[in-house]
This record gives sequence, structure tokens and C-alpha cells, in this order.
Amino acid sequence: MKKIKIENLEFSFDTKKILDGFSCELKAGELVGILGANGSGKSTLLKIITGFYKKQKGNIFFDDKKQENIEIENLSKKISLITQKATQNLRFTVRELLELGRVPHIKNPLKGFEKKDYEIVDDIIRELKLEEFLKRDIKSLSGGEFQKVLLGRALIQEGKAIFLDEPTSALDINHALDFLEILKRKIKEMQLIGVIVIHDINLATLFCDRIIFLKNGKNYIEGIGKEILTKENLLAVYGFVPELIEKDKNIYVLPKRS
Repeated sequence: MKKIKIENLEFSFDTKKILDGFSCELKAGELVGILGANGSGKSTLLKIITGFYKKQKGNIFFDDKKQENIEIENLSKKISLITQKATQNLRFTVRELLELGRVPHIKNPLKGFEKKDYEIVDDIIRELKLEEFLKRDIKSLSGGEFQKVLLGRALIQEGKAIFLDEPTSALDINHALDFLEILKRKIKEMQLIGVIVIHDINLATLFCDRIIFLKNGKNYIEGIGKEILTKENLLAVYGFVPELIEKDKNIYVLPKRS
């Protein structure tokens, strides 16, 4: 899959309009950051693209095929979703959770996983350096460790697109940087379509190839971080005027000072 095209997407909860004509195009090998104020429709957008919610108006194309013409089983092979609120309360070891990434690819439910499935799991375990965690209960993992395991499961799934909903929100800066560095590298190597909802504007600028600002359910503006991070745009999207600093060809946003 080389691209996902979204045209005039609309979605409401009861009478509240969440998405109102959102459009964009997502390309393989690119990590796109979705930013915006709380309630702007970021998480809802991901859930519609990945099929958790049904769109009410508009079109979503995977390459040239409409979303509604793809069977849910085939869609699960194409895309994966990592959420901020993924539960650690299930009784799984780390290895068992990682192996779930191969479930959409099981050819014969009676036989279960094949040799190739285990090889793919083992390759990602080595690459992400997860060997020491394999026998641990997922409940015992820290937030950073758990997010890394979820990323491993998504890569093991071998989909063509990976969507992430605030995966670094509960991580310290060291774990957040480690997570995003791995994510960015794998998106390039595997030519995945990558989309991340993220609140930290500075992390988005450092790691995202393109940023889309959502406002009132629409694509307010998109582009390279340093080009669209202006006081005018941030005032329009977030309602405040920040202090901006340019360093090493990047723009950094400082919190508003009283």
C-alpha cells in the first residue's frame, strides 16, 4: 500500500460535529503528526481510518480501493493501531502479546502459527532488544516498556500502515525519544504509512515529516513543522501566542510565560 487518501470526512456524536470535511493524503515512508487542541477530532480520525468507527460522510481510499470494499479481515492485515489507553490488565506474557501480531495472518486456525510467523516474531524481538522481557507478565512493565512492546506487536503484524494515538503521553523524555527514534526508522525501512496523534509540538517537529493541525474538525493547515509553526497558526489552533525559538534549523515552542 502506497497511500491513503481521505476526502471530505464527516463524523458526529449525537449533535456534536467532530469531523467536518477533513481531507488529506498519507504516503508510504512518511510519519505524519496530527496535532490540535483537545476535542478537535484527532483520536476520532484515527478510529475512523482504522475501522473502529464508521464514517458518516466522505471517502477513505487505501490506494485506489474504498474502505467499505475491504473485508475487515483484510483491513486488519493492512493497518495497526497503538492507543494511549491500551490495557495492561490482560493475562499475557510479553511474548504472548507480541505473537498476537501474527493472528491476522493465520492460514489454518487448527494448525495455528507457522515457522515463518515465529521467525518474524523473533526478528522484531532481537531488533527492539526485548529478549529480557519475554517471560514477564505485561502488568509488570513500565509505561515505556509496554509502549515498546506494543510497537513490536504492530511491526510483527507486518501491516502497511501504523496509527498511533498519543503513545508518548505517559513517557519520560528519554523513553519518548527512544520510542520515536525506533518508530521513525522502521517507517522508513519498511516504507510504512505512519500517523501519530501527539500533543508535544517539539517532538512532532523533530520526528514528523509533515504536521497536520486540526481545528473544528477540519485540516486547518499542514506542512513541514518549521514552516507552519508560526505565532499566527498556533494562536488560531490553540488560542495562545507562544514564544518561538529557532535552533539548528528547527523551531521550538516554549510554554506561554505569565
